[in-house]
Amino acid sequence: MEKIKEVKAIKYKNKEFKEVNEKIIKDENINLQINHLPPRKFSTYPENLEDFVIGYLLGEGLINKIDDIKKIEKNGKNINIRIKLTEIYKEGGCILSDCGGGWRSEIKKITPVKSNLKINAIDILKNMERLKKEAPIWKQTGGAHVAQIIYKDKYIIREDVSRHVAVDKVIGAATRKSYDLSKSYITYSGRMPSDMVIKIIRVGIPILISNTAPSNSGYEIAEKGNVTMIGFVRGNRFNIYTNPNRINLN
Repeated sequence: MEKIKEVKAIKYKNKEFKEVNEKIIKDENINLQINHLPPRKFSTYPENLEDFVIGYLLGEGLINKIDDIKKIEKNGKNINIRIKLTEIYKEGGCILSDCGGGWRSEIKKITPVKSNLKINAIDILKNMERLKKEAPIWKQTGGAHVAQIIYKDKYIIREDVSRHVAVDKVIGAATRKSYDLSKSYITYSGRMPSDMVIKIIRVGIPILISNTAPSNSGYEIAEKGNVTMIGFVRGNRFNIYTNPNRINLN
């Protein structure tokens, strides 16, 4: 599937209208059928879908490790998945929608992230610049979110129409490459709400970095979950909202 489509548009600039060609991202809905659970529908663009499935299953607490996945089988827009299911839904986990990223579950008990990872302030700025430079779909269309996971001197970048799916993709890709998630951190585009923070707590990632703001619910869960939350990374500045001890400020 081609990722980008060219369409005609009318641009208004400097009090003038002009017909132009604009590029837009081609997205589609896919359905995940996981064991006996109700089907889950996601808006995405169909690239790196196995990374997405693995990251989603881990971030939702449906599996504990990648070996709990027995089968991932794609059939058109449907993905059939067989897993060794955890106890999360026996705890009464409520299912929520995440504004186009599909179905997400609540968390009833927060286990704080344990990690001795520390990073330098300058690396936060450099990684955000790299995120923008290595995002071809976003640069051409402005219609994609971008996520990056960094582990030591390695990194993985993924794009998607949903910020949640983009983050799922980098978690899944990092897991397949055996990154130590407790020594990794994520930089991405988009707000930091509670369901995003819950995801990284579940997989044990200690630092979440964004170019925009946290919500109050995300902030509170980051505090409880021992996550370092950094927002408004722009140019040569950023805000540290929670657990600043992981950032070398010198």
